[in-house]
Amino acid sequence: MKCPVCESESYEILKSKGKHSKELLLKCEECGNIYRETIIREKPVDVRIVISEFEKSKKAFIKLYPDEVLMVDDILDLDGKEVAVNSIEIKTSARVYRSQVSDIETIWASSMDIPARVGISVDFGGRIISKKVDVDRDFEFTVGDIVKMGNLIFKITSMKTIERKLRKGFAKAYVTKRVYGRPLEEFVRYNYDLSSNIV
Repeated sequence: MKCPVCESESYEILKSKGKHSKELLLKCEECGNIYRETIIREKPVDVRIVISEFEKSKKAFIKLYPDEVLMVDDILDLDGKEVAVNSIEIKTSARVYRSQVSDIETIWASSMDIPARVGISVDFGGRIISKKVDVDRDFEFTVGDIVKMGNLIFKITSMKTIERKLRKGFAKAYVTKRVYGRPLEEFVRYNYDLSSNIV
């Protein structure tokens, strides 16, 4: 939408009304001119969505407007339940961070109604102990944290998230696939205890 005075495409929306056809009152950010535009929205379309709940996943369809832009981490309402977008697959089979709805083949999401399930692997010099823990979705794992899990105390050395492997920094549990660690002596002070969270 261009300003009729200076043809700038940068504007501020002052007012918006209507659902299918939106009447907008806009202010040009270049010259300050105030003008009106009407946008006719296309009808919502069904988009395939795969929702993971721990090891299980279910397929469904969600109605979205074709001109909407969807991004990873967006929260969607699916039949009254919130789901978080983990990944977006477009029609060329590529996975992208953001996309216009009309280009989306499948939305990969996880339920916000359940805790995050994270795998933990502790390396004893070749012998690996693996467990799974259920933690609050916003729980933060940080590389360098010292963790108690049952009778085991370990230091987090790296993590695998949905997007990449981390050797420093932190990640929220809902994007963390696996936490890797090395064992420490039993009498070391630890940052937190995940013993009661073991699945």
